[in-house]
Amino acid sequence: MAQSLSSHYIVTKDGARLSYYSIGNGPGLIILHGSAGYALSHQELALQLSPFYTVYLPSRRCRGLSDPYPESLDKDGPLVQHKDSDDPDQNSHMIRVGERSYRETYQPIFKSSLLEVEISDLESLVASTGASYLIGVSTGALIILHSLLSAESLPWINQIQRIILFEPPLICSDVNPSLDVNGIGQYERDLAAKGEVSALVTAMYTVQLGPTWIPRRIMDVLAWIGFTLGGRSGKSPKGPNGEDLGKCTLKDMAHIIRYDFAVVEGMIQDSKNFQALNSRGQNLMLLQGENTIKYMKDAMSILRKSAPNTTHLDIPGVGHELLVNSDMRGQPVKSVPFIKEFFSSGTSN
Repeated sequence: MAQSLSSHYIVTKDGARLSYYSIGNGPGLIILHGSAGYALSHQELALQLSPFYTVYLPSRRCRGLSDPYPESLDKDGPLVQHKDSDDPDQNSHMIRVGERSYRETYQPIFKSSLLEVEISDLESLVASTGASYLIGVSTGALIILHSLLSAESLPWINQIQRIILFEPPLICSDVNPSLDVNGIGQYERDLAAKGEVSALVTAMYTVQLGPTWIPRRIMDVLAWIGFTLGGRSGKSPKGPNGEDLGKCTLKDMAHIIRYDFAVVEGMIQDSKNFQALNSRGQNLMLLQGENTIKYMKDAMSILRKSAPNTTHLDIPGVGHELLVNSDMRGQPVKSVPFIKEFFSSGTSN
């Protein structure tokens, strides 16, 4: 009989409950999802890896059945209050990216505290599951990347045998990006002034995911329909036995994307800092789809040049959707042989 997912909770250091699923047998493997994901976004990948590993699928805060981020994050307000929105050159909160500057969207304390929460949650998951391997997807990869760069003060990350980083949306302060970073601030302005539908569409155009070739006016209408059909109430869909599946609706995601944008902005730094990854050697794989978005390719190129000793792999015929379920246009089966080979080469058996 085929295995089924088991549902679990852990309690984090600040008392929040994090939901995760598990399936399979063997060494523990945590798959940390990205911005538009939740635990079950990688259910198909977990099923395909379950004969070889015990796969853990956590939902980060606010996603699935996990608790929200701590209220203390927002005590001073997450957004920078600019003095003159019409003249950004007069602002003190500016971030230099390549040859351009843009207005900082999130308070520095908000970004640093958020990263602390994300990393602490991951540490709790590793401690609870005893996982030996990690796969970070998109923003999930950024969180693991931050942990790797902080390895001297985070001894738990050094206990992980092998790590795969899949297409983190990395922006470097010394490189001109092929991403409009001003879109982060526009998302927040739209959320405040125009509502969830407009903010979600702005976020989609900013990260260049989805049918961005469709004119904005038409996309707004399609998104409104998606909100309506997807459940504006924000309640999670039910399974065949009435169980809560812990999925996220579009309404949920319109607000949750804030935290992923803040992680992206909080990770902006000089590309030279990523040379520290070279010490991971063959225990770190930088994985990407051959057809992925240009700014993702740019980020992976920076990481690969910074850490040439690490394992690099492109999977042909796929893009940023590679690891998610097939109903999200993913093709996770294409990645399974490479994941299995990489992780098995790190064992002593």
